[in-house]
Amino acid sequence: MQHAAEEVRGSQRLGRFLRQLRLGYGYTLRRVEEQAEEFGSPIDNSQLSRFEKGKAAPSFEKLRILARVFNVPVQTFSDVLDLEQYDHLSPEQDDPETLFQKGLAAYRDGQYGRSFVIFERLAEMNLLDQDVVADENNAKAHYHMSIALKKMGHLAMAEDQLRRLLRRPDESYPLSLRVRSLLQLSFVYRELGDLYLASVIARECEERAREGADVDTVAAALNTAGIIEEEQGHHEFAAGHFRRALSALGECGSADITRLTIQVNLGGAMAANGRFRGGVELLKRTLARATEHGYRRTQALALSKLGGVHMDRGRLEHARDYLRRADEAAQDGTESYHDLLFINAYFNWQMARQAGRVTQARILFGRLKFLRSILESRFAEVNAFDAMVRGEHKYA
Repeated sequence: MQHAAEEVRGSQRLGRFLRQLRLGYGYTLRRVEEQAEEFGSPIDNSQLSRFEKGKAAPSFEKLRILARVFNVPVQTFSDVLDLEQYDHLSPEQDDPETLFQKGLAAYRDGQYGRSFVIFERLAEMNLLDQDVVADENNAKAHYHMSIALKKMGHLAMAEDQLRRLLRRPDESYPLSLRVRSLLQLSFVYRELGDLYLASVIARECEERAREGADVDTVAAALNTAGIIEEEQGHHEFAAGHFRRALSALGECGSADITRLTIQVNLGGAMAANGRFRGGVELLKRTLARATEHGYRRTQALALSKLGGVHMDRGRLEHARDYLRRADEAAQDGTESYHDLLFINAYFNWQMARQAGRVTQARILFGRLKFLRSILESRFAEVNAFDAMVRGEHKYA
């Protein structure tokens, strides 16, 4: 039987992903057919073969059944298709170290889609070699793919990458990479809104990182713990974690992204905990350094924090100006930071409502609904907005 309509809509990327899922479970095509039959929607093995080869695309109903067979969210398939927009950025095969550096550079520039496809190509190259070094390099490539996926908001895919990485034998890659993978998993659970699990994994990560004298990961784990405290309104405890994180990094004047990001978080916690002037000064210094070094996301984050703390202080004109600049930074480039854009829109929406600007509030409400539809991340502003939409709070 031919599936003419499906033939037109095939996806090579989705096909490769389905094949990886099947092989990861050790299933044959026939076994998937049997599983699908049990869930009440037959997918014959010849049809699945066409899906995997990119010659045909599953209907939503078939994707729903395949999600049950492979125990993944249906959203994951949509995320896979979203990644097709970056396929044209995939590099030609090159020296592995050159590709690795290009991937890191793209990540530092905030070009997460480009970074992902570069590390994806690197993983494919290392998969062809069967030796210990290739195994380690393949693991590193998948680790960096997971980070890029998280930054793009594809949290389910990032979680899947990290869990598969952590299931690999210990001898296939260094302990330091395993610890950092745990850290990234903690980040993912925090963004998914599971603060308890994120906190547990962050503590485990900090302990193992201290054993391995990995100060960068110790600092990042403490930063995560601070963010979790901050999201629960415990600003003093959060500031303590951020200070310990900076202390773990040492006193050198490095302007790396990790240090500057922690400083942004500390500045926000200080301003929210009665030290407004000191917090704002720290945020401004960090903003200047992030701008100087071209760290666009850190720059956008600092501006967003400045907007939020000025709003809380009642300095609404300053808040609006910082949030406008934050929006510009979050959208200035090949990729947008939808989580920061959501936060900025949420703050502006709050101010518009408080000022009785009904038309502006409705426009911002529409923007929030659009941004929420493409966000997997969960944080305080998302939770508050979701509660309002569910009717727990009135719009007016």
